[in-house]
Amino acid sequence: MVGRSLSLLAVASLLVTSTGFSQTNSQANGTAPAQRREMPAPTNLKVLPKDTTAPQVISIMRGFTGDLGVECTYCHAKDPATGRPNFASDDNPVKNRARVMMKMTSAIDTEYLAQLTDPKAANPVTCGTCHRGMSKPEVFVPPQRERRAAPSAAVPPTPPSSN
Repeated sequence: MVGRSLSLLAVASLLVTSTGFSQTNSQANGTAPAQRREMPAPTNLKVLPKDTTAPQVISIMRGFTGDLGVECTYCHAKDPATGRPNFASDDNPVKNRARVMMKMTSAIDTEYLAQLTDPKAANPVTCGTCHRGMSKPEVFVPPQRERRAAPSAAVPPTPPSSN
C-alpha cells in the first residue's frame, strides 16, 4: 500500500496511542501530561497523494483494515528483527495487489460513477463494497428462483386418420 510511510505510521500510531494513554493517566494522577512527539511524514506513497499526512494515512489504513477484516501485516511485511510491520517494505505481494485495488476503486468512483447523473450515485465504491469485512470476498451466487413453466403452445388437435 503505502510503503515506508506506513512503517512510520505504525510508529506514529503507537506514539499517539501511548501519548493519549499517558495524558489520561497523568490527568488522573494530577501530573503534567507528556509532550506529544510529531508524527513523521509518510514515505513511499505510490497511490495516495505525496502530500498525504501521517494522520490521514493512518485513518485510511484503519478503513482498509475494517473493510477487509485484517490487520496491518496482511499487506505489510514483518520486519524480521522486530517482528513488527515494516510499512516501508514492498516485500509482501499483497501490498501491490492492494495498490491495484485502490486504483480500481478510484477509477470506478471518478470515471464510471461520475457518469451516473440520473440518479446520481450516492455512495462511493470502497474496499468494503465487495469485501464486506472479509480479506477474500465470497463469490456472489444469486439465490435460486423458481421458474414458472413456459406457457404451452396451443397444439391443434390431430385429425382422425382415414384408413
